Amino acid sequence: MAREQLGICAEANLHASYLLLNALDGQEKLLRYKLPLISQLLDRLSEHFSEAMLTGIVAIGSNFWSSLYPNARPAMLDAFPDLAVDEFNLSPVPIDLLIVVRADRLDVITIACQQILQLFQGLVEVQEQLQGFRYLDGRNFTGFIDTPYNPANRIKRQVGLVDVAQQPIFSGGSYVYFQHLSFDQAAWHRLSQAEQEEIMGYDKVSGKALANIQQLPCSHLATIQNLNAAATVLIQSMPFYQLQRQGVIQLNFAATSEALKLRLHQRLGLSENAKGPDLLLNYHRVELSAAFFAPSISFLEQSAKD
Repeated sequence: MAREQLGICAEANLHASYLLLNALDGQEKLLRYKLPLISQLLDRLSEHFSEAMLTGIVAIGSNFWSSLYPNARPAMLDAFPDLAVDEFNLSPVPIDLLIVVRADRLDVITIACQQILQLFQGLVEVQEQLQGFRYLDGRNFTGFIDTPYNPANRIKRQVGLVDVAQQPIFSGGSYVYFQHLSFDQAAWHRLSQAEQEEIMGYDKVSGKALANIQQLPCSHLATIQNLNAAATVLIQSMPFYQLQRQGVIQLNFAATSEALKLRLHQRLGLSENAKGPDLLLNYHRVELSAAFFAPSISFLEQSAKD
């Protein structure tokens, strides 16, 4: 049975680092050998710092997959859709590797990232390193509970991991959409709480959905509730803060590529039953979008031997 990467379905942590890497030319063989060493590295640090709840994810970019693993490719693994709705640009960028390290101790994340970059020295270039953190006990900069509608418990695995019956080679893996979004906090705070709740579709304090009579057809929650089961995804997101900008780093995981595409089209108001784009998007700007596949540890280890 394939061993999935534990970071996909793990519970939320206090901190996370996101490494966006591009491979140097001709280094595919060495990368295949070293990628499974990341899980071993994280396991070793997790044993040493057991209270840190360290976990991580290794994902390969859709554009880079066939260069790294030419003998097998996940079904319908495509680049992030280059869609535009009015002035909302998704800013898709080809990124070869995404490595996420999460823990309840920032110093342990720092040690892990240092060791990972040492492991890949001379093989990759760092395109971006982003830092996320848990804010106000699971809220984002809107002040609302982040993703109260997210799948939980056993449903996480059903939604987020490829089923062995569908793709035996890639079972335990996950399709991933990565987005880095800045947030217009000043414009958001000019709204009343009632106006904010109409946009979100749920109560600011409790996270409970508003009554149907109060629910706007394009509220953030409505764009999710209108999805069918085939478009359900598992979301991991964390706020980030810098002096000139703040926002959210969001990972969407799914057992199929189609689920991610349906979710994206619904949020942009492009699906058949959509009433319009998610109103929350009016307060965000996408800095970067990219598509990946996070294979199982078993696949990474086997491919290193081939």
